[in-house]
Amino acid sequence: MALPPPRKRLGQHFLSDSAKIEEITAAIGPSDTLVEIGPGRGALTLPLAGQTRHLIAVEKDPVLAEYLEHQFAGNPGVSIRCADALHEDLSTYPRGLRLAGNLPYNVATALLQRWMELRTHLADLTVMVQREVAQRLAAPPGDSSRGQLSVAVQLLMQVEQLLEVEPECFEPPPQVVSTVVRLVPKESLPIREEERTDFMRLVRQAFASRRKTLRNNLPETPDSVWVETKIDSRRRAEALSGEEFVRLFRAIQEEGGSA
Repeated sequence: MALPPPRKRLGQHFLSDSAKIEEITAAIGPSDTLVEIGPGRGALTLPLAGQTRHLIAVEKDPVLAEYLEHQFAGNPGVSIRCADALHEDLSTYPRGLRLAGNLPYNVATALLQRWMELRTHLADLTVMVQREVAQRLAAPPGDSSRGQLSVAVQLLMQVEQLLEVEPECFEPPPQVVSTVVRLVPKESLPIREEERTDFMRLVRQAFASRRKTLRNNLPETPDSVWVETKIDSRRRAEALSGEEFVRLFRAIQEEGGSA
């Protein structure tokens, strides 16, 4: 079967650099069960199949899915699913699942947010995203990239940036640099699951206007909260650590306020 050409309207960029493919494969490491998202032409699928007992490749494009079916027809350890990863129910898969792949730029954040809700089902995620997204995921307090996504992900996951993938490693080359990141679900959380909606409401309010201080973005917060938490209300939200956000959340709760 002929190699499918990239389809511009689908924003397809296929990994093609053999040295980088080897690096990424090594970073993912051996697996029992691995789900690869967006396998494309199978540049990662082939080496991953060699170190995985059961590899499930989820590809939205039916043309590519058919190509992969043909390529791996003789390998019982590889399953090809023609499906949209945004709608794939990973809760039906075995627990301790590992995820990997090159995430489409336009849905990467949506996919990560969906998978965070399934984190108790996952062992880890090793995925390639646009460098700016990776920077937001891993941004420490005080970093200009830090925002709501940073706090939300870091509340639930350990985040590690592993390696960069330059545009020339793809066919055709995208106009952005990519980064491979690993996310590992945390075993325990500083807030209860049922509190997470209220906690994230506070985070959204704190980041409502990035140029404004915490006091300006959270005007109804009593002065006693700032005193009790020892958080300077003149700081901006991006300067706060996750632990400080939790402290602020708890103090507001104790005051009988709404976060």
